[in-house]
Amino acid sequence: MKLSGIQVVWIIVTTVIIAIIGLKITPVIQIAKQDAWLSMLVGGVVSVPLTLLVAHLSILHPNQTFTQFSQTLLGKWLGRIIVLPNLIAWYILPAIVLRSFGDFIHLIILDQTPIWIIMLLLIVVMTYLTYSSGITGIGRFCVLVGPIIIFTLLVSFLLNIRNTEWHHLLPIYSDTGWATILKGSLSPAVWFAGPFILLVIVSFMENPKKAISKSMLGVGITVFMLFTSTLMVLLVFGPDLAAKLRFSFFVSIKTIDILDFIQNIDISIVFIWIFGVTAQLSLYSFIASYETAQWLKVKDWRKIIWFSAPVIFIIAISIPNETTITLFDKFWTSVVFPICGIGIPFLLWTITVIKRKSVKL
Repeated sequence: MKLSGIQVVWIIVTTVIIAIIGLKITPVIQIAKQDAWLSMLVGGVVSVPLTLLVAHLSILHPNQTFTQFSQTLLGKWLGRIIVLPNLIAWYILPAIVLRSFGDFIHLIILDQTPIWIIMLLLIVVMTYLTYSSGITGIGRFCVLVGPIIIFTLLVSFLLNIRNTEWHHLLPIYSDTGWATILKGSLSPAVWFAGPFILLVIVSFMENPKKAISKSMLGVGITVFMLFTSTLMVLLVFGPDLAAKLRFSFFVSIKTIDILDFIQNIDISIVFIWIFGVTAQLSLYSFIASYETAQWLKVKDWRKIIWFSAPVIFIIAISIPNETTITLFDKFWTSVVFPICGIGIPFLLWTITVIKRKSVKL
């Protein structure tokens, strides 16, 4: 299984844009109000060193995933133990995404369909894509879907310009301040950085040395699109109304109405969005399955899919309500990502550098 540089770029763009537009714009507006667009920009800046850390660590261990080089550095048992927090996170994260987008599809177009059926259908498609083609197929799928998502976003921005009110952005900064803007940036920042998927997918790159440049390009495209999406939501609704809308960006698309001819384009975008959700779920499913197989020393990683897919579905269906998702988001930002996305990678990077210097001496 191999990935080209452009596939890595579109994997990052497709999966991160889907997550943040669907799940993060409204929470950021609730914190930073009319300066939420600034929080998105700051979040993009914060994500750069986090992405560089993970990408560089992976480059130092070519052709090895996180589970493999952890054991190379720390030994069989300690290496397997330090992987556990990330491994657990890679099961819980797709479950949260699955439940959130199950709620979204139920609310927008299939309100008479039980949520568990919607999630089951997504799981089936996710399992098929992951099992049939692995990370290579997911990369190719993202190369197809990613540009379509970007194009539809740009078209929606242009069509919605007539509904914008620039006074919704005023006053800039003075009502919030940098502390509040920075607070609002933390949640998107950890999503801009992956979250830490590069620990696995860099090992499949045809040219791992390009991991940093390609990941930076992917993050750059993502930050620009999400900054613009947040800006459009604020310009259309203003901070007070936008903060009350769970899926604020998609509601903003509903306002598009040009000469009673161009209307209801949100349904078309939702269907396109489902492809992006499939790509995101498939990526996390692959990472969870592949790393579990490495952890358990199972040669055929595809066998683990028949375990990981039901586990993800059971966790998703066990989530009782939106409040639980909100609490998990706070826990992810304040505890999980600092440990799994910063602490553990930084520890392994430090050990790697020290060992390499000692060998040279």
